[in-house]
Amino acid sequence: MILGLTGSFGGGKSTVLSCFQTHNWHTFDADAACHGLYGSGNQVLINKVKELFGEEAVDGNGKIDRQKIADSAFKNPEKLQKLTSALYPLLNEELHKQIDFCRKNNVNGIFELPLLYEADYKNRFDAVLAIWCAPDLRCERLKKRNFSREEMLKRDARQLAPELKLEYADFAVINNGSKEMLSRQIDELIASFDDKNK
Repeated sequence: MILGLTGSFGGGKSTVLSCFQTHNWHTFDADAACHGLYGSGNQVLINKVKELFGEEAVDGNGKIDRQKIADSAFKNPEKLQKLTSALYPLLNEELHKQIDFCRKNNVNGIFELPLLYEADYKNRFDAVLAIWCAPDLRCERLKKRNFSREEMLKRDARQLAPELKLEYADFAVINNGSKEMLSRQIDELIASFDDKNK
């Protein structure tokens, strides 16, 4: 099975990926893939970053300063859109490569994409799993990672509403409890997939 995973900022997507990894699923984290692209030396991306954020956003070794461009991009929707337009073809190529690997090798895979619906990736997957968490609880968890409520709300405003992601998904998990509770939900979900394949 090739499963897409989506949800809101601070909702627990990384924890879900870890749970699937313990069941030997191949995992893909779009944020981690994007971070990797920033350090990949890709000249097209480097040129776009310099154009949008200045020469100082890239060091002498061709490494992009993610924090510097993030601070600027999230305050300027137009710059963020242009950066996203440069990143997405590269991310899309990596996503395609990894989905292709799973299908050719008959490997179960889960692919985490915060903007799965917004970027129209739904049809790439056999099914979509959404994770939902109450906003106040998300805010509490994000504060421990040094993110403010304002940052959470800004990111939410650029995405499909969490409730709609839940409504559109084929499967859902609710992350309002402990990691153990979330892990049990994932265990049950994977067991149901295994039962269908028997």
